Amino acid sequence: MRGAADPDARVVLAILSLSVLGMTATSPSARKAFFVPIAALSICLVFFTASDNLPNDYFQGCATMINLFRMSDFLLLTDVHKEIRKKGEIRDVSTLPFLSRLWRSLSLYASLRGVGWDHEPTSHLPAPPKRSKTVFILRQSLVLAQSYLIFNFGNLLVLLNSSFSEGGPPFSSQKWWIRPTAIGQTLQVNGFLQGLYTLCSIIGVVANLSTPYDWPPLFGSFTDAYTVRNYWGRVWHQFLTAHGTFFANVLGIPKGRFRSYFSLYVAFFISGLIHYFGDYKIIQNWSGGSLIYFTLQAVAITFEDGVVGLVRRSGVKVPPVLAKLVGYLWVVAWFSFAIPIWMEPHVKAGITSNDVSDNAVIPALAQEIAARLRLEVR
Repeated sequence: MRGAADPDARVVLAILSLSVLGMTATSPSARKAFFVPIAALSICLVFFTASDNLPNDYFQGCATMINLFRMSDFLLLTDVHKEIRKKGEIRDVSTLPFLSRLWRSLSLYASLRGVGWDHEPTSHLPAPPKRSKTVFILRQSLVLAQSYLIFNFGNLLVLLNSSFSEGGPPFSSQKWWIRPTAIGQTLQVNGFLQGLYTLCSIIGVVANLSTPYDWPPLFGSFTDAYTVRNYWGRVWHQFLTAHGTFFANVLGIPKGRFRSYFSLYVAFFISGLIHYFGDYKIIQNWSGGSLIYFTLQAVAITFEDGVVGLVRRSGVKVPPVLAKLVGYLWVVAWFSFAIPIWMEPHVKAGITSNDVSDNAVIPALAQEIAARLRLEVR
């Protein structure tokens, strides 16, 4: 136990239950009232509990704050019964029986991507799969295997980077050609989340709890990641837009480029806050780097938009293949610089002190590569 108390599963269950019940309430004022205990329990869980399992604590801290910001949208900023509708939904939600409203709230809560709802970001998400159950399950099985390979490739890159060791050298002291291996941490997360999501999709479809349409790809293709904007908008699908729209309306910012960038910065600032609270849960102080890391993503997007705009106005015709190649190099260089800002405080806290591989092949391969390149491995 590193905090005042160990995390309590009953607190997590209470937060989830209050979130769903809050969206079920027919009165807007009652829905707003539900936010108070949700916020109080969330603060208690993040700031006053901690276990000895740092990766779990980080996940719990971030998930708790994601839920808190979602509820600030669904319970405070938006009327979930009038402004958020299922596709084809016509009836007044407040007139539905309690169990129907409860099922609707569960459906909305579980749909992090808004699949099947009017706010589904169809311009960013890949099209829903139009496949039979059998083809879908076979396809998802291949994606599951792909996720496993991505996860372990990320493990390999992390093992080859001694800065991921607790007490290892700072990332800034590394040779330039080693620094890109910091991206391995992102591949680990991508592989793990995609694998978990894919496994759930297979179980859901096999058990007839859902259809293939309900499971669009969690992430886009890494081939689209030739700009930082594409990386977040098409590969990772970050859609924290409601708060940016709310604050833009409050400030009276008219539609246009400035409003678009204002919303972009608000979205990344909130994403930074979410992960910053996760930082606090594992570090137990405010030395985390997530707020800086995520805010810098908006700065990088602003910079690259400016460069692309200058090239277009110059009239220079850049071959698409060359443009994408330069773009990929830029994205790798950017994240090689930025990821250590996020990860270094985690490493110092000991989040990577345990083995990251679930088999003996990856560590052995890392040792062999390191011996040939004369590298230290974690």
